[in-house]
Amino acid sequence: MRPLLLWLTTCLALGAGEHRIASFSPGATQTLLDLGCAEEIVMATRWCPLPKEHPAARDADVFLPDLERLLGNKPDLVILPRMANPLWAEKCAKAGLRTIVLNPESGTAVGKDILVLGEATGRIAQAQRLAGELSTRPTKTPRTIIIVWDGVMAGPDSYLAEPLAAAGLKSALTRGSWIKFDWEIIATAKPDALLWIQDSRTNSAIEPGLGKAVEMGRIPGVRDLLCLKNKRVYQAKSGSNWLPGSGLTKINGDLIGVRKEIE
Repeated sequence: MRPLLLWLTTCLALGAGEHRIASFSPGATQTLLDLGCAEEIVMATRWCPLPKEHPAARDADVFLPDLERLLGNKPDLVILPRMANPLWAEKCAKAGLRTIVLNPESGTAVGKDILVLGEATGRIAQAQRLAGELSTRPTKTPRTIIIVWDGVMAGPDSYLAEPLAAAGLKSALTRGSWIKFDWEIIATAKPDALLWIQDSRTNSAIEPGLGKAVEMGRIPGVRDLLCLKNKRVYQAKSGSNWLPGSGLTKINGDLIGVRKEIE
């Protein structure tokens, strides 16, 4: 159903601090934390970046949704990820819950999501500040990078396009959101830098990808790339900072550092 901001119930925004929120999106949960909504979260997924001592139930599961369990936590606001089943969103709304489905993936989706969550929680100023960090565009000509994560590469239509652009970078790929990993595509794209993301519950700084550089040096067609010769191969642990939410603002400094090293 479009638009994906799904106000399926009567949805006059409540003031800050007056919500009981169920978040089925780890990225949205990070945004809620950054907006100052930690105490309002009553239900989250097991992957959400909440402190261990946070009292929220951790059994929100968008793939195996349970309405009875959801209603047992008495939320008044439900946040669903972009890939949520529309029937589940409808079911939440019919149960009298204000329901938001996050925007479909694009190069501007995260900033829009932050603003939507800011409005829904009564924290518009905070949301504008966070979204503004992602919408900033340096005057320098963007340099190219390929981000490889879990067997796919981030294209110009992925949500990572937003933090990349804010740092003066862009995908070296010409189209698509996520494209299956392929050494030949990388060799043809000739990126200025290559960044490998490792799945992890913890965040890490972007650092030289020494092991990956050694691996690349063994592959014909790839070992001659300038990004390898110039030592512009990097790695980082994913954590919540790489999810589609305000955590992306926390990697801006590292990405700017990569941009500066390319020059």
